Amino acid sequence: MRLVPAPVWTQGIEPQHMTSVACRQVLTLFLNETGEQYSDASVRHLPIPNWEGNLILKDETLSGESPIIGLLWATPFMDDIVRVAAFVIHSKFQGNGLGSEAWNRFVDASLKAGYKRVQLEVKASNKRAQRFYQRRGMTVQKKLEGYYQSGLGYMMRGPLLRHVE
Repeated sequence: MRLVPAPVWTQGIEPQHMTSVACRQVLTLFLNETGEQYSDASVRHLPIPNWEGNLILKDETLSGESPIIGLLWATPFMDDIVRVAAFVIHSKFQGNGLGSEAWNRFVDASLKAGYKRVQLEVKASNKRAQRFYQRRGMTVQKKLEGYYQSGLGYMMRGPLLRHVE
């Protein structure tokens, strides 16, 4: 019996240095999983530094250039706050602990870098993501009208907390 390797989170590169194939994979992932459509330039210009809190999930079993099936991109924001700019996982791979694994790696990297709090934006319609963040100590701070193309968003903030399932 041949074992199939599980998807693996690895440290990502800065979006500006992604290959065109990788950028297309990210754009497709955003569109399919969030309904949000972004341009190549908007992704490449995200200020995501090269650090341990920049994660990419790849499925090495798929053919081609190790397809990107998830990402967690974060960037220093202000004082002791790190901002999650994007966190998305292909629906086929949700619900099996990969999100918690990425979150805990992100929290460890952020605490190591001296941050104490986290901030992010989430669609108001994405109740599953909101519950994920609430279980990690985050609360809605304000409504964001016009932030997302497809409707209302929330800005959430909280302490950097690891999550144990």
